Amino acid sequence: MFITITTSHPSQEEWKVIKPFMAKFIPSLRQVPGVHAVYFSYREDKGDETTFIVWENTQSIQTYRESSLFREAVDFEKKHGLSSTRDGFPVEDPS
Repeated sequence: MFITITTSHPSQEEWKVIKPFMAKFIPSLRQVPGVHAVYFSYREDKGDETTFIVWENTQSIQTYRESSLFREAVDFEKKHGLSSTRDGFPVEDPS
């Protein structure tokens, strides 16, 4: 398995635009083949928002990143002048 983490530091005004987008986007993301789970966090006190996605494998991530759904997220970021950091980590279930 693999976890991707996308983080940004939106202003409160930007958050007002991001929140409704994510409310629509995350249910679609959960339907992507290879996605095991999606978690989203906004910490007003820290001024950051983070999306954690648990994937079956890296091929699932690559397929998603070539999709129109990923393009929708990137286009949203560009349209609103948002900056995100994306990273990923292999994970193992120790059981």
